[in-house]
Amino acid sequence: LFTGLYPLVFNEQYRKFGYIWGVYVEPDYRNQGIAKQLTHRTTDYLKSIGCTQALLNASPLGKPVYTHLGFTEANEMRLDLV
Repeated sequence: LFTGLYPLVFNEQYRKFGYIWGVYVEPDYRNQGIAKQLTHRTTDYLKSIGCTQALLNASPLGKPVYTHLGFTEANEMRLDLV
């Protein structure tokens, strides 16, 4: 349910999502800020190409990293079709 002339998907600012996939740091290199640096560089790049929002699915180990960087949890529902 929405209010307005058009659904949000037709509003240009809502169509500029950047997706972050597959961030992984080898166990021997964890807790050195590498994931933080990778994420900062990625979000800087997404901003430079006009993205207004970055989306990702965090693992249980990654969730604290992304929360610390300012990511917030959003309500998501998923349906596996296979």
